[in-house]
Parts: sequence; structure tokens; C-alpha cells
Amino acid sequence: MNLHDNLRLGRYRDVRFIAILCLTSFIAFLAYIARLSDITHDAFHEMALVRFFANTGEFPLGDVFAFTPTVYPAVHHEWGTGLVLYWVAGAGPLGLDGMAILRVLLVACMALTLYRVARNYGAHPLMICLCAPILFPLLWVGFATIRAQIFTLLFLLLQMLMQQTDWQGRKIWVAWWAAMYVVWLNMHAGFVVGVGMLFFHVCERWIIELSRDVSMRGLRLAFGKLWHHFLLPPILGVGILINPWGMLYAPYLFRAITMSRPTMLEWQPLWMTHDSVTAMSAFGLSVLALGYVAKNRQWTRLRGWLFCCLAAYMALKHLRHGSIYAVVWMATMPGWITPTAFGRSAIAFLIGFRISAMRASVGICAACVLFILMHPVWKSTLPASDADGAMVYPVGVVDYLKKQHFQGNMMTPFASGAYVSWMCHPEVRVSIDGRYEVAYQDDVLPNHNRFYLAEPGWQSVLLGYAADFVLVQNNFPVKDLLGQPGTETESWQKVYEDKVFTLFAKRSIERS
Repeated sequence: MNLHDNLRLGRYRDVRFIAILCLTSFIAFLAYIARLSDITHDAFHEMALVRFFANTGEFPLGDVFAFTPTVYPAVHHEWGTGLVLYWVAGAGPLGLDGMAILRVLLVACMALTLYRVARNYGAHPLMICLCAPILFPLLWVGFATIRAQIFTLLFLLLQMLMQQTDWQGRKIWVAWWAAMYVVWLNMHAGFVVGVGMLFFHVCERWIIELSRDVSMRGLRLAFGKLWHHFLLPPILGVGILINPWGMLYAPYLFRAITMSRPTMLEWQPLWMTHDSVTAMSAFGLSVLALGYVAKNRQWTRLRGWLFCCLAAYMALKHLRHGSIYAVVWMATMPGWITPTAFGRSAIAFLIGFRISAMRASVGICAACVLFILMHPVWKSTLPASDADGAMVYPVGVVDYLKKQHFQGNMMTPFASGAYVSWMCHPEVRVSIDGRYEVAYQDDVLPNHNRFYLAEPGWQSVLLGYAADFVLVQNNFPVKDLLGQPGTETESWQKVYEDKVFTLFAKRSIERS
């Protein structure tokens, strides 16, 4: 039996082998993200906005949750994600676990779409299973419970599927993309990445078409095939107006894209991630694969290669873009490398050791299932007890506030304010809630960092804001300095403390 016969999928044993390896890859990824069960603060301020709209019937152009200086309009570009999360978790019967279940469903949709995209690129299914796990270490940012970025990753894969139909000469995909574009931009500003990928796709199509005939006749033939591309600019222009803020969305978007975020971890280079050795090793291996196929394949066969290289640069520059690069690479590389000598040899090797590979896959799958049972991927967790955690919520403080019926303005750490808004608004307004440029003026976050780290001038920050309460995580330096006699903050007293948070209040605040 030759290699071509071995690669045929019509034989039952091949289908079973492929199914086991594909299932193992999927279960392995679920096990990989099972530890990312902590709910991110983004989910809370997104759901709080939708709840405000549901309760009042008004969609606020300004911010309604903060008492600190905010921007106008407050363009909450993830409000569509908040709508979905509010439906499945905020007001739904599943509660916060609905976010985890939604994440599993989205991952399944992404896996199916990625498989279809890779197969359309000519990938052998076994090569998909071999390539996919390589970039798991770059995917974690997009798969927390639950971030709007996960929708961008799904939409990117769907767009790649649409672009493949464009290469087949179909044009109806433009209508489907227009509808997805409007939904996308109302769920996450990551739609800009999709626009960029579409731009590179259009350029690539025109270059290849015109390279066949550079005469006027060739230009006419290219226009006859690709005239529908000229519909895209007006769709982009009109579509971006279909949002709650209308024409105000675009100026916000420009400001958000161009602004610097030196204090935000996810905007740091890839080598600043929590496991930099593993992440950079995976990234380096993926780049080597890009170099290999560039050397051994014709560039016209590597459709989408230019955007994939751009995505690699984006991932290296900002670790939050690692998941974008990983998804694009996982969808394209299996198809690019399958026809090469290395690809054929790797597939033949797997088939040659089919029984051993199946046994190993079953063992890996069983281990991953056991891990998932120990860390239920269908459950969300609300971190409230890790005193040193970057993402920890003041659950005890909120319970105390509700029992005491406190009302007023609360100064909060960056990652805690959204949860307070979700649980206590409108009785309590916060100083910051994780939205950064979406709602707050540029000096608000630096002022919070100065205050909580007790850097020079921290007292003036507190005096400059009309706060009635101050929420302090116990590992913050400012905790031991508040309320000291003879200081500018002696009017503050400790009213609640647990092992993670301390709540201070002005002595003049009375309980209602």
C-alpha cells in the first residue's frame, strides 16, 4: 500500500484514527483552558451596562457607574458581548456558570470552523491534529471566562471561510460578511483585525489575478471576477455607523487604537507573559514552520501568508494578540505544510505507527478528561480568597455593604470596580472598573496606581476625589497608611476587613 492509499479517508480505520486524534486535540484544549475558570472583570461591567439599559429603557452615552472624571461619549464597544452574557449568565437560569458553558460551546464552534478552513486549504486531518497543540501556549488570553476577544477569534475563522469561497469565485459571501461585520463591531473592537485581514485578502486576490495578464484586457478580466470587492468600502463606512453611538464610534476607535498602554500587562511583548519560555518556544517553532513552507511552496499557494506574518508580528509585540496569531496559524499551516516532504513524512510516520498513536491518544484523552473532572470546564469561579491574586473580587465587602445599606462613592482597585458595580449599582458608584480608555480620562488610572502603591502624592489623589469609601486589597502598600493619626487621611476609619480586602469609610459617613 503506497502513501496515497494510506492518506485516503474512505477506509473506516482511517476515519476512526482521525476521529480519535481530533477528539484528543479538542479535549486537550478544553483541559488547557479549564484552569481559566475565573470570571474576568470585563464581564461584570458589560452586564451592568446591559442591566441598566434593561431597567431604564435608556442606553447611556455617558458613564453612569463612576464618580471620577470620565469621557463623553463613553463608547462601550463590548456592549454586544454584555448583551449575550447578561442573557446567559446575568439574568439566565444558569447564573455565572452560563459563561463557562457558553465558552465551551464557542470553543466547539471554533474547532469545527477551524477544521473546515484547514481542510479547504488542503490540510490532511492528521496534520491539523499535529499542528494545533503547538500554539496552545499563545491562546490563553482569548479564552478567559469570558472575554469579548473570543468572539473576535470565532469571527476571524468565519471570515477565513468566507474568503475561501471568494477564491472559488462566489460573491454572496459579501452579504454574509456585511451582516457579521455589524454584529462584530458591536461586540468587540477586534473587528479591526478582521478588516485588516480582509484588506490583505483583497490585495492578494488582485495581485494574483493581474499577474496573469498585466494588459488592459487582464484588468477587465480581473474586474469581471472581482467587481464585488468594490462593495466592501461602502459597507465598511455605513456599517460602522450601526451602533448605539453612531458617528461617535469611529473617533473613539481611532483614539483607542493609537493610545499607549504601558501599564497594561496584556499589551506587553510576548516574552513578558507568565510562562515566557514555553510561549516563546512555541512561537519560535511556528515561525520556523512559516520559513519552511515559504522556502518549499510557491507563494501563490500560500493564500493568506502576508496576514499570517503580520499576525506573528502583532503577537510578538503584544501578548494579547497571541491568540489571534495562533488561530490564524492553526487554520493555515496544516494546509500549507501537508504537501511538503516534511508533511508527507510526518503523516506517513503517524500512519505507520497507527496503533501506538491511537493508544497514546486514548491515554492523553483519558488524562485530560480526568483533569477536566477535577477542574470542571463547565463551571465558572469567582475568585475571592487569593490575597495575592491580580483578579480577586470583594465578595465579603459587597455582602457587608448590602447588609449595612451603605450608599455613596467607593474608590476601587482597577480589577474590582466592575464587580462592585454589578452587585451594588446604583447605590454605589465606583472610581474605576477596568474599562480604561472606554470610560475614563487619561489620568484616572495613573492616579489609582499612585494611590494604591502609596507613591509620592498619593494623599492628594484621595483628597481630589469625592470618595465616601475606599476599598483596599490587603497586599497594597496604602493599606497600612490610611487613617493614621496626625496625617491627611486620619478622618478615614476601618469599617470592614477580611483576609483579602479592607474597607475604609469617612468618619462622617452614617449608616442609613
